[in-house]
Amino acid sequence: MPVQALYALQNGFIGFQRAGLFYGEFSAEKVQIPIACWLVRTGDATILFDTGLSPRAIPGLMRNDPMARFTEDDLLVHRLDRVGLEPDDVDLVVLSHLHYDHAGGAQLFPKSELVVQKDEYAYAHYPASFFESFYYRKNFDLPGYRWRLLDGDTELAPGVSALRSDGHTPGHQSLFVELPESGPVILAGDSCYWLEHVETERPPGVVWNPTLALHSIKRLKTLARLTGARIFPGHDPVFWETVTQAPDAYR
Repeated sequence: MPVQALYALQNGFIGFQRAGLFYGEFSAEKVQIPIACWLVRTGDATILFDTGLSPRAIPGLMRNDPMARFTEDDLLVHRLDRVGLEPDDVDLVVLSHLHYDHAGGAQLFPKSELVVQKDEYAYAHYPASFFESFYYRKNFDLPGYRWRLLDGDTELAPGVSALRSDGHTPGHQSLFVELPESGPVILAGDSCYWLEHVETERPPGVVWNPTLALHSIKRLKTLARLTGARIFPGHDPVFWETVTQAPDAYR
């Protein structure tokens, strides 16, 4: 059955340097960016896109990052509770990539199927030195959990498809969601931190391959133009202020 609703689940805020947000940017200025998770309800499945920060990482972030903002309500289990769900109710957990601010809550879902691109899964276990600080192995080294390793674009449920959008990392993926009333949405993840990345075709500052990152931005823009989809960026504070927050939903 088709998609019924899309929920935005806020998972707090952290500070991040502009040099890490935009390729070619050298400013050390920090800005506050949201950590976002998304829940898709279809007639056949409940799908979570990204899991945000690990609860065990929050105390350290709050001590060391003056821009970090995280309340008890921001815990993913509480955000799910606001839409009447528990972690065990989630069928698929689709991880855009395995950086600490996207895969931190994966351990909360031992009964779900964890979905990631196979290249991302392999690289995350043995990242290059310049990327090591973004991958925290405890987040995804989960014995006994069920993983589905994808190889490119894949339909996950009617109206929901994973889109390969690498460049930020070797196996980054976005999510295409066909909403029945308001039209399709592309959850870009970190292929596009801000809408500015889409509008100016500028890759993220934290990037594994800037050429592939730019290709992915262009690809998502083309898909959006052809389908009439809206692109929802991963960490845009201005965009996030306009987002309909759970328990309200996009339909």
